[in-house]
Amino acid sequence: MAKPDIWLERFFVGERFAPTYASSNKYLLPARHLAWYESPMEAAEGILHDQVRLRVPPSRIHLLDVQSHIRGDVKSTREPPHWDICFVYQTRIPASISKTIKSLPWFDDLHFVSLSTLSRGDFTRGHGDVLQEAHLIR
Repeated sequence: MAKPDIWLERFFVGERFAPTYASSNKYLLPARHLAWYESPMEAAEGILHDQVRLRVPPSRIHLLDVQSHIRGDVKSTREPPHWDICFVYQTRIPASISKTIKSLPWFDDLHFVSLSTLSRGDFTRGHGDVLQEAHLIR
C-alpha cells in the first residue's frame, strides 16, 4: 500500500488504519468492504477493475471460501469488536496480461507473488489470516 490518503478517499480504509498499513511494508491484497446492494461477485469484479485496473469476466472469477471472523477486544473502547464476513475469490490472470500490469498510485508496488513463498505474517490488514483460513498459505 502507498499513499494512505488515496485509500481513505477512494477505498474507504479507516483514517486510523491506512497509515499503519502503508508503513508496515507488508503485502496487502486488493480488497474492500461490500457496498450497499452489491453482491459479493460485483464487489470482486469492482476490486479487480478499481484497484488493479483489470476487467475480468465473472465466469473467470471463482468463489473459494466464505469466512466469519470476530475482530477487536470486547473490553476496548478504542477497538471494540466487530464481525467480518469475508468472501474470498480467485481468478487466474494469463501471463501475457500479468506482465503488462503497471504499478498504480495507491500501491507501492503491484506484482504477483507465489503464495507458496508466503506466510500469514507477510500480510497486513488481517489478509494473512484470511488466506491461511482459506488454506492458500501456511
